[in-house]
Amino acid sequence: MQSSLTQPAPALGAPALAPARIIHVAPDGTRVDEALQYMSEAARRVLGHADFVEIIQLSRRGGLALVRQDGELKVFKVINCQADWKKRAARRVGWNPARHARKVSGQLGRAGIPICAVEQHGSVNLRGAPRAVWTLSTYIPNGRTLRQIKLETQPGDRAPSHGNVVRLFEESLQLLRRLHDAGFEHRDYHAGNLLVSPADAENLQAGRGSIRLVDLETVVMRKATLVRRARDLRRFLENFTERGSGAVLRSALATYAGADEALVARILATRRMQGLVRKLGL
Repeated sequence: MQSSLTQPAPALGAPALAPARIIHVAPDGTRVDEALQYMSEAARRVLGHADFVEIIQLSRRGGLALVRQDGELKVFKVINCQADWKKRAARRVGWNPARHARKVSGQLGRAGIPICAVEQHGSVNLRGAPRAVWTLSTYIPNGRTLRQIKLETQPGDRAPSHGNVVRLFEESLQLLRRLHDAGFEHRDYHAGNLLVSPADAENLQAGRGSIRLVDLETVVMRKATLVRRARDLRRFLENFTERGSGAVLRSALATYAGADEALVARILATRRMQGLVRKLGL
C-alpha cells in the first residue's frame, strides 16, 4: 500500500484550497499570495493535498501549517533554503536542516527535553527553490508560542510584568539550563520558538501551561561552554529586556544559575553578556 507521502501530487496548476486562517505573516516583505502558492505547491508534492486547516506562519523563508494527514493533525513545515544565504550555502555542501531536525528530535527526546517531535522529513524541488526541505511534526493541541502570549497579555511592555508571562519566563530559563546541562546548544532560543500548551486563559491562570521546544533545525548536540550558554541566554533575554531593566537581567541570571553565584559572575563577564549590559544602559 502506497504511503500518502509518496503518492503522485496533483498538477501544479491546480488551485490551492483557501486556509481557514492565517495567524502570522513575517514583516520581511513577504507577499502573501506568493507565499501561499509556495506552501500549497510544496504540500501537494509532499502530502498529496494542500488542504490546510490553518496557516500558522508565512515568510520569505518558508511557512508552517496545520494539516490533517492520515486522519491525524500534524504540523507541516517548509524551509526555502534559497531565501536564507546560510542555509543556501549549507545545502550546497550537503547539509539538510530537515534531516538534522529529525535527528536532533530523537536525541532531545531521549534526553527528556520536552519538544514537538519531528516525525518525517524530506526534500522538495520547487520553482525558485530547488533545495527546499520539509518536516512533518507532532501537533500539540491548544498551543501558542510564548511570544504570542506575551504580546496578548502585556501589549507594549517588553519586560515580563504579567503574572503568567513572568512564570513562563522563569520556566523558559530553567528549561534552557536543562538543555545546556544535557549537552545541547539551541542557537535560536527565543520566545517565538517556545510553544506553551495548554495555552487557554484558564489553564495559564492555573499554571498548567508547559513549555516545549520547536524549530529544532538550530539545535546542536555539543558541550554547552560558558560562551555558548551566554549566547543562548542573550538571544532569549533580548526579547524581554529594555533600557534600564537591570532587575530583569539579574533575576534571569539567578533563575538560570540557581544557587551557583559563581556561574552568574562568569556569564556576566563574557563579551556576549557585557554587550547586552551595555545595550541596556546598565
